[in-house]
Parts: sequence; structure tokens; C-alpha cells
Amino acid sequence: MRGMNSKEIVSVLAMVFSVFGIVLSGWFSARTAKISNKIKVEADKQKEKESALAAAQRVYEPLAQAAAELQSRIYNIVETGWVALTKRYEGHGDYTVASTAFLFAHYFGWIEARRQSVLDSSGEGGRDENVQKLIDGVLKVLRRGDDSDGFCFFSAEQRAIGELMFFWEVLDGGLRIPHVHGYSKFATMYRDDKDFKRWFEPVDAGMARVAQGDNSRLIAIQRALVDLIRELDPNHKYTIGYTLAPISISVGEQPHADEAPIR
Repeated sequence: MRGMNSKEIVSVLAMVFSVFGIVLSGWFSARTAKISNKIKVEADKQKEKESALAAAQRVYEPLAQAAAELQSRIYNIVETGWVALTKRYEGHGDYTVASTAFLFAHYFGWIEARRQSVLDSSGEGGRDENVQKLIDGVLKVLRRGDDSDGFCFFSAEQRAIGELMFFWEVLDGGLRIPHVHGYSKFATMYRDDKDFKRWFEPVDAGMARVAQGDNSRLIAIQRALVDLIRELDPNHKYTIGYTLAPISISVGEQPHADEAPIR
């Protein structure tokens, strides 16, 4: 800095430090903004997970009840025998077959309600992994056909039946509550709509197997449902009245349980 007096040197240094300060301040601001944005993104993701999980949990009670009713019907069919059940309700037309089809449909409807509730929340993620794993387990058992179509519902068929059973109830203010059609609506569709009834041909095929003494499919489905119910309702809060005992795979070793009566 030859030729510059002390005053000019001080001015130059002040300018340099000022520029450096501006650059440093800008760098810190940018870094702070980046960190803040990252924190916000993580917070939003966590909120989405919590929102989606809360949405899924809102249908745990009706889903657990629907699964319990279906497994209870299966238990009664295996325990009592299809012929005996048919004779018990022979004065009620096709009630036995129709109501069994309804219990499958009702379960599929609440599975769809859970899926829709999660998607309707603030995000797709955050579902209860244990519950989802067990739901997938039931789905796989139901879609696994061996040598016949008895009680075999492919994944897309389970989804389709669920979509037909599910609907949103819109309250004042725009609040939407997930619902599934009850037996009255189902019975009307089942008896009046041939296309709707066709979705339940696997039930008819399954009943033919049961009439021949083959309960293997029903036992596998019931055991998968019991595992799901125990995860959904570990304290037996929603499924009181049902003894959730998995049917023994071994013939002659089926546990006696005071299941709710067929309905």
C-alpha cells in the first residue's frame, strides 16, 4: 500500500472487512435458511406420518369388529359344519350364504376405508407397519387359491368389493367420515344386481368345498384374521364377546371357544 497514508489504509481495510462481513453474513443466512428448510421438511414429514397414522387408527375399531365377525362366522362353519348351519336357517332363504358373503364384503369395505382414510390425510406414509403387515398377510391368504376357487379373492377383487362397499359421509363444514354399507344395503345389491353378486362366486365355490368336508381354506383365513385382530385390538376393547382362538390346523385338535353366535 505504497503512496497511501494511514487514513487511506484504514479506509481500504474497513472496506475489505465490510465486504467480507457481507459475504460471511450472506453465507450464514443461506446456511441458516437451508437448515431451517430441512427442519421444516422433516417436521412436515413427521406431521404427515402422524396424520396418516391417526387417520388409519380411526378405523381400527370398525375394522377389528368386521374382522372378528368374519372369523367368528368361519369358526362356526368349521365347528358346526356347513350342512348343519344351512339346516338351521333353511327357513330364511339364502340368508346363510348371503350373510357369509356380506361378512367378507364388510371386511373388505373397512380395509378400503382404512386405505382411503390414510390417503385423505396429509400424506401417504406413516401407516402402522405391524398392522399393514398383518393386513397384507390376510390379503395373501385370501388370494391364494390351490386347486379350486373356493374362498379365493384375488387382490384386485378384494379392492373392488371394498370400493363398492365404502363411502364417505360428508358432514356440515365439509368434514368427511368413512363408512361402509351395512347388511340391508348389501342384501339389496346382492339380490338385485347380478354383476355385484358375481363378485362373491368364491363364497359359493368355498361352500361347496366345505360341504365336502374341506375346511383348510377357512382355517387358514381365520388364523390370519385372528393375528390381525390381536394387533388391532390387543386389549380386547372393540371385540369383547369374541374368543379369538385360532382354529387348530390338525384335525380333531380344534379348540372349543364360546364364539358369538352366527349372525
